[in-house]
Amino acid sequence: MTNAKALINITNLSKIYHTDGNQTHALNSIDLTIYQGDYLTIQGPSGGGKSTLLSIMGLLDKATSGDYKISDVSVAKLSAAQMAKVRNKEIGFIFQDFNLIGDMTVSQNVELPLVYRGINKAIRKEKVAEVLARVNMTERAQHLPNQLSGGQQQRVAVARALVGSPTLLLADEPTGNLDSVNGDSVMKLLSELNEQGVTICMVTHDSRYANFSKRSINLFDGEIITHENTQLKAEQPAQEVAELMPRKVHVGA
Repeated sequence: MTNAKALINITNLSKIYHTDGNQTHALNSIDLTIYQGDYLTIQGPSGGGKSTLLSIMGLLDKATSGDYKISDVSVAKLSAAQMAKVRNKEIGFIFQDFNLIGDMTVSQNVELPLVYRGINKAIRKEKVAEVLARVNMTERAQHLPNQLSGGQQQRVAVARALVGSPTLLLADEPTGNLDSVNGDSVMKLLSELNEQGVTICMVTHDSRYANFSKRSINLFDGEIITHENTQLKAEQPAQEVAELMPRKVHVGA
């Protein structure tokens, strides 16, 4: 990814929470770059800093110290209103709990971010139809969320995250409330979107799903303890197995 443009630059970033006179160091001196077209997974135990890092990247929280740039814009200098504008333009979110509005149709849920942007109705309709087709949910456009399976609801959530053409797609445990079949289906969808050029950063507790990504980091006690090229790792097993297979021995008659 070194030839690609850097979308996210995180330098010496730390986050400290103050509660009842105590300090909790959620993140310690994080350095991380995410490139255009990248697919990064963040793993680690509960309390390791995964969700905190994702919240800061999504402009839902601010770092205590360090620098965070998205599309060359330094977040530390932005006001709350400016952060909201950057978040709305640059970032799409996928949550574990889907967060769909129950009394709105699939189409209306997906359209909502565009309504907030003040985009006219004709363009909204066109964009909603486009992203629903991308996630194979066109036929469910007029259904309510409670008429869909968990996997289908997550596909709608993906469509909603994509409709504004974000620079970065952030996914927080997107398979956490799904069974293995629906979870695998959503992961396949994210891989397809990444192949189409969507940049993804995903928090997951399931190490199997790290293999869908291109890179993976592991957070422990607020620090990056491993950083792997999962794409390269996924290509190695077949070669390694071939090398370990016993060679055939031809025995003469």
